[in-house]
Amino acid sequence: MNWKSYSRAFLEVAPSRILGSLLGLNDLPEEWKKLSSYSPKDSRTLTKFVLKHPISAKEKELVHLSKFWRNSLQNEKEKLLNALRKAEEDVANKLKNAGSIEEFARLWNNLPKMLKDAYEKELKQLNLNLEIAEELVNLPADPFVPDHDWLSRLDIYTQLKAGNGEVTLVRFKLSPVQGFIGNARTERDLWAGSHILSFLTYLAISRLWRKFGPNAIIVPHLRGQPFFEHELKILKERDKLDIANMPNKVLAIVPGTVDVKALEEDIRCDIKGFLEKLFQAAWSFYDLGDIFEDDPVYNEIVRNYFSITVEAFPLSKTPGIESALRKYLSIIEEKDEVHYYSEVFAVLDQLTDFKSAEHFPPEQPKGFKCTLCGENLAIGGRDKDKVKHGWSTLRNKLREGRIYDIKESERLCPLCLVKRFYPRFYSLWKVDYSWVEQVAKVISQEAKMKRSGQQGPKGFMSVSEVAMRRVTEESLDRFNKDELFVINDSGSKDRPVTWYDIFLHQLFYTGARSEWRGEVRPPKFGGSRKQEFEGTLGQLAGYLRPLFQGLEPDCEVLYKDNLRSEDAVAKVFGVDRYSLPSGINLEGLKTGVSKLEDLVGEPPKYHSLLKMDGDNMGKLLSGTKSVKDVGEYMINGNRLGVRRPSTPTVHVAITRSLSNFAVNHVPKISKDYGAELLYAGGDDVFAVAPTDTVFSLAYEIQKKFREDWNGFEYLQGSTRSMSAGILITYYKEPLYIAVRRVAELEHFAKESGRNAVAIGYRKHSGTYYWVVANWSVFSGEHLRNFLREMRSGKISRKLLYELDTKLWPNDPLAVLNLVKYELSRHSSYGENEKEALVDRFAEFLWVVRNIRVKVSDGDVPGVNVGVVNDLVAEVIVDDPENPNTDSFEKIKQVAEAVWHGHDIKNSWFIELQNKLIQKFGEEWAKMITGLVLKKQVWGASVLLKILLEAGWALW
Repeated sequence: MNWKSYSRAFLEVAPSRILGSLLGLNDLPEEWKKLSSYSPKDSRTLTKFVLKHPISAKEKELVHLSKFWRNSLQNEKEKLLNALRKAEEDVANKLKNAGSIEEFARLWNNLPKMLKDAYEKELKQLNLNLEIAEELVNLPADPFVPDHDWLSRLDIYTQLKAGNGEVTLVRFKLSPVQGFIGNARTERDLWAGSHILSFLTYLAISRLWRKFGPNAIIVPHLRGQPFFEHELKILKERDKLDIANMPNKVLAIVPGTVDVKALEEDIRCDIKGFLEKLFQAAWSFYDLGDIFEDDPVYNEIVRNYFSITVEAFPLSKTPGIESALRKYLSIIEEKDEVHYYSEVFAVLDQLTDFKSAEHFPPEQPKGFKCTLCGENLAIGGRDKDKVKHGWSTLRNKLREGRIYDIKESERLCPLCLVKRFYPRFYSLWKVDYSWVEQVAKVISQEAKMKRSGQQGPKGFMSVSEVAMRRVTEESLDRFNKDELFVINDSGSKDRPVTWYDIFLHQLFYTGARSEWRGEVRPPKFGGSRKQEFEGTLGQLAGYLRPLFQGLEPDCEVLYKDNLRSEDAVAKVFGVDRYSLPSGINLEGLKTGVSKLEDLVGEPPKYHSLLKMDGDNMGKLLSGTKSVKDVGEYMINGNRLGVRRPSTPTVHVAITRSLSNFAVNHVPKISKDYGAELLYAGGDDVFAVAPTDTVFSLAYEIQKKFREDWNGFEYLQGSTRSMSAGILITYYKEPLYIAVRRVAELEHFAKESGRNAVAIGYRKHSGTYYWVVANWSVFSGEHLRNFLREMRSGKISRKLLYELDTKLWPNDPLAVLNLVKYELSRHSSYGENEKEALVDRFAEFLWVVRNIRVKVSDGDVPGVNVGVVNDLVAEVIVDDPENPNTDSFEKIKQVAEAVWHGHDIKNSWFIELQNKLIQKFGEEWAKMITGLVLKKQVWGASVLLKILLEAGWALW
């Protein structure tokens, strides 16, 4: 890459030139102007500067610059432009004089701040408002079509200039993703699988940006990206590296033609070579060579597991375009190649997917398969008689050195061994990026030395520890009575005690050693029963000390059903009973746990998995979903009757937003709700969370995703949405099953019409029920109020088990009156509290309104259920582009009308019935509406059961 050309391009289109063009002092390059989404004819009058959100078109005014521009004379404006030019030339000289691609990348990464500082210096000398500096950094590339900022356009413009107007889109894809991540026994495995994929993707990105420049990467946007900053040795917050935030697909725009085969070969060598090196480092670290013979097939398994695909397509005028794009092209005068971007990108994406699907790992020798993934040959697996003994010998040898990476009965393949070793490599790489270049032997040696040092591998909470972070009702009761609570650093009452607090206390006071944990800070307790509580904790620590000092500490020993026998205890720690330390007092452990249960209730045994994904990204880029009319992105806002598809510059703006969301917002929200975030890549999120916080966590993440502006930072906007799957499951449920089930729930949410959450609850007994709901159900206090009244006893929990709607008539009004009857029957409100009961009825109907359902062929024989479900979705599904959802006030009017026997004038089910009448007639319409309403009532009862069991909104 020639960064001198970048600096020249920068000076051609910097804010002084954009503003100068408005005064007629200069013209902007034609290539720059062609990158606008539209060229309005009335582009001479400008009363204010604004940015419009690149998706939702929500306006943000550049207040201080607008004020100056309106109130200043021509000579004052020219004086400002001269000062700006001086600042820009200083910045451009730094870019031009970069001594290496790395130095240029650092300057590019810091460009917004460099510019802001330079502008502020000049503004100060002119005695102008310094806030104009930030507005200039975010100046729209085209003040008349302000749907993206000039820095986003600059990245594309420089590539077009470098290629003399000819550019090629390059797409990279790594797969499989979900299968590789889902092959997990522990949360550490889940994290490692996600992070390895991000790491491998970044190896491809590193190859691309070093060859074509960091501005060439469209997806993911690199400015402020932790992996990128780490490679450049400028990352300040290294904990940001803990989160896997790379998508498995990369998009770059490069000048001219590119040798795809050579590029693909280079990237494959980088990725395969790194995986092979990690395997060799793991082989050496675990001393597998002392037990197993090396086999060439092991390296082949590692090198050939992943499909590594690179495809390219020139950005050119495409003949076979979709009708949506054809309509857009018909209204713009400049039909440049860049306006065909959405179609070219779609073609490239399909080509990449087709090519990726052609990959099949080579056939492996017959033998014993890996117990973790079940796909690949286990190390030593050719000899079925010796493989079990070999892994048992290895496991015992490692435990003598206090390495517990290999669990009881595990026999791993080379790839899953890499997954187990990866956190150890990561602890080295997190400190110094250059470890990616070290040889296997050095990595292994340093990993062994690291075990004796202070900076160990990344710490992880097990799913049981996450489960124990939930607040129990008994603990909350102690908290409310000032009997027992956790105090903060200032000594004030903070929150209820959790079983995770108890576990942390035991870790500290037993002197437990664990290389997978950082420094343990025991919580401090307060309350009238503090002395009794801490006395019991002290006794328990004495009983746990032999286990926690002799083995890897595990909180599952605090579950009484794991204290039945020594065999049960041994299973918790992944050893046989003969490997347990001496001096274990089972009765003492049981007694200690029982005393604690009397104080804070039984330790929670259920955790949750959360999987989220942005909706309709493909349709967003094609301009068929989430975006507005082209005219709404113009300064005058006049509609033109066609949606705006994505252009390269708009795509850059969108991906900047996604990177910002994944890097800066999702981790913070996850931490606030006590979740373990495993992945946040653009619009994808995967986390393990306590059951009492996961619903608020998911709601807040999608709420943040849908924000328009946060200062000059923009998120995805109010026309976008996310869908999510939430699974609550028992701590002993195999993780690989739970991962597949939560992915299935996310799919259900999308299939229901998107912008929804599907919630599943799998009990230890095997019972499983699930429900899909609009996000709106969690907004406001309505749902919380209803649950609060149920917990207080004002409404009996039996209500939820009495709503057996299968036997109810298919009549909407009859269904509502039966709900009213059951609610009255299961409530204990006095005569003077009838209004409160009506409020509860309204709150329950609020939940009902937000439950998504479908009818099946068996429900309405002879009726086209596809048409029915489309009409149901039109009414029930919240559409972010056409927000017309029922308010709670509207639902309350329905509740009051039913309660007092008045006519219902307007409601969601009346709207549905009217739509159905037009298709099927009045009789069928009434019956189907009643059926849908029954399903919604049943779904509401399921959701409330789950929320009560999960402990949501308990405190």
